[in-house]
Amino acid sequence: MQESEQPAGATAAVPPTQYEVTAIRYGSLRTRKSALFYRYEAYHEPDAELDMDYFFWVLKGGGRTILVDTGFDPAVGTRRGRKVICPPVEALERIGVPRASVRTIVVTHLHYDHIGNLRAFPNAGLIVQRREIEFWSGPYARRFQFASSVEPDEIGWVVEAERQGRVRIVDGSAEILGGVHALCVGGHSPGQQLTVVDAVGGRRVVLASDAVHFYDEWLLDRPFAVLADLAQMYGAYDLLTAYAREGGVIVPGHDPEVLRRFPALSNDVADIAVQVA
Repeated sequence: MQESEQPAGATAAVPPTQYEVTAIRYGSLRTRKSALFYRYEAYHEPDAELDMDYFFWVLKGGGRTILVDTGFDPAVGTRRGRKVICPPVEALERIGVPRASVRTIVVTHLHYDHIGNLRAFPNAGLIVQRREIEFWSGPYARRFQFASSVEPDEIGWVVEAERQGRVRIVDGSAEILGGVHALCVGGHSPGQQLTVVDAVGGRRVVLASDAVHFYDEWLLDRPFAVLADLAQMYGAYDLLTAYAREGGVIVPGHDPEVLRRFPALSNDVADIAVQVA
């Protein structure tokens, strides 16, 4: 029998799905280290200005186009003092991703800068951590220090989408799609998720989202100012370190360095999109 032949009844092995991973920068903020790092004064260092970028991510593979988060609504971001570099929906058009092609959106957490454009994708199903949706639809979400990170109508929209059967709930850690793994780490938000992607070339890309906002936050072990559980935030840093030691590509959620570390998707979109894998 030739190598290309198979015994009768045999099923050809299906190769695992691997994804192209694109990071899209759609907004920015100039602020200060003291505003971004928890108890910054404890480090006894001079304060300094720091730029913070806003990203969401596109996965393409296995015939699918998947979004990981959708960024902030431009009107909301402007009201909150953020600069809109390119509205997220427009950014997708610029990189050649039609809205209708997006059938799945992985939601890493429910803060305003990650779910602000869900309404723009009426045909897409959502994947959300149970801990996250239960917290933000519960009583403590209305307390000021939590409530300031979300938009109530956006939370209400997700809750209604769940009632309509459009939300797939994940409990903790699971392979949520072929080649895409969710890990609930908490810390920044009660149900904060890492998204681990089997990327082209056999690389493993870890989309940290807001489990770590900046490379220095993780590498210098300096927690972000907005947090739900400090111990869990430190635990997320340790998990990212473990992935990095195994060759994983770590992508933080808000670091301008992302645009410098990875090549531009194309010259036309060099200001907003880089090819992570």
